[in-house]
Amino acid sequence: MTDVSGSVAMASQGIPGLRGFQVLGHNDLARLEAFFLAFDLDQRREYFGGDVADTALRDYCNAIRWGEATIIARSGPHGLEAIAIVAAIAPDQRAADLSMACPSAGDRQPIVADMLDLALMAASLSYRQLIVYHDHAMPELLSLLRGSGSAKFDGDIVRIDVPLGNARLVAC
Repeated sequence: MTDVSGSVAMASQGIPGLRGFQVLGHNDLARLEAFFLAFDLDQRREYFGGDVADTALRDYCNAIRWGEATIIARSGPHGLEAIAIVAAIAPDQRAADLSMACPSAGDRQPIVADMLDLALMAASLSYRQLIVYHDHAMPELLSLLRGSGSAKFDGDIVRIDVPLGNARLVAC
């Protein structure tokens, strides 16, 4: 985890203002809930694939197995701005699910690229492959993956071979 924390700190240095990246822990549950609860209907559909009530969002956050997930967040002056969740897929612990959310109305591509690189670094510590579910993936993430050469589009899922070491998937 120290490699990921160091990479998160280094990525934060290039961001102007009061923004930065961090790895969330169980003590950040209230911040994560607030992030998801602030989603409008379209953002909830984009991330969860349908209408999701506030109670279901709280249940989702409470169900996170913090010991089997790495949650990387970009935070700003008003709270969390984007997250990437890398969660083990049981029983095959060699693969993990990658989900990402960034409700910003502006240009999300640079944020998504940074989040993807940090998620890959986190995944490289434990996994050989990341799985992205096509139907629930941000268009910017899918665009980056299409151009990467490391992603394989296979029906409803995208398989990303996790690079060894600190190799970057996306050139920013």
